[in-house]
Amino acid sequence: MDNHKYKVTLNMYDLSQGMARQFSPMFLGKQIDAIWHTGIVVYGKEYYFGGGICAQTPKSTIYGYPIEERELGETEIPQSTFEEFLRSISSKYTMEKYDLFENNCNNFTNECAMFLVGKGIPEHITGLPQEFLNTQLGQMLKPIIEQITNKQATDQTEHFTDLQNQQQQAPSSFQYINPQIINQPHPQSSQPVSLNQKVQPAQQPPQQQSITDTNVTPIDDLATYFCLIESSPFSIVDFYTDWCGPCKTIKPLFHQLSLQHPHINFYNVNIDKVKEIADSLQVTSIPTFIIYENGQQKERWTGGNQQTLINNLQKLK
Repeated sequence: MDNHKYKVTLNMYDLSQGMARQFSPMFLGKQIDAIWHTGIVVYGKEYYFGGGICAQTPKSTIYGYPIEERELGETEIPQSTFEEFLRSISSKYTMEKYDLFENNCNNFTNECAMFLVGKGIPEHITGLPQEFLNTQLGQMLKPIIEQITNKQATDQTEHFTDLQNQQQQAPSSFQYINPQIINQPHPQSSQPVSLNQKVQPAQQPPQQQSITDTNVTPIDDLATYFCLIESSPFSIVDFYTDWCGPCKTIKPLFHQLSLQHPHINFYNVNIDKVKEIADSLQVTSIPTFIIYENGQQKERWTGGNQQTLINNLQKLK
């Protein structure tokens, strides 16, 4: 079992170049620290959206040095799985679909964070553009931000074009996730795939093996949840969604452990289908695990750390 963990960090840059902090008290009556651009740092790369999904050596982008680096947690998801996920969403994050309000770099990093660690980036980042840019100060700064955005897209095109014309050179630190290779297997070469390259028909991914041997019981409503928990000497509940990367990674182990611990009742709750349970228990990150003893909560934690799950179950004797 591969328990290697990768630190996930959010690099935060100020697109207003200090002007938001300087002028926001005057125009808004409150201080706004920055107009945020963010990138996800994991596996030794910084992934971000600007005219496409891109990856560079951390802190080497056109935005300069981040004014803040915030740790989001750790992930056990392999790099190949994450980059397959990026290919699957790359058609949504293109230069044509970039929107300063609705589809920007922070929407991208939020989606990546949910996939990697089961929780999004801070809400004050994702909610800022509409609130701020509708103000007089926001309208004043909007041309500056758009200029940076346009330069960003131009720089990306130049970098990617340069790489296409340098097939014999070592790969650059810059990588562009090509929307045309969604669902294609990873190329064996580390060279970027040229947009001019003829794309072969996508191969069908292997079918995910279904889990048939399990003692995990799904819970579909709030009343059943409390009834089962209160009637069980020992129980554990896995709160998950179908799209959550860490949830998928730890799912086989959770089902395997249900067979190894017959004295513990294993349950799971898909919070997309039974939101009332998540709301009642204030589950805001996924995966979340709760262990009960005689109906009383004994342990609660978030994240897909496999060893934590194993260790906490071993305490129930």
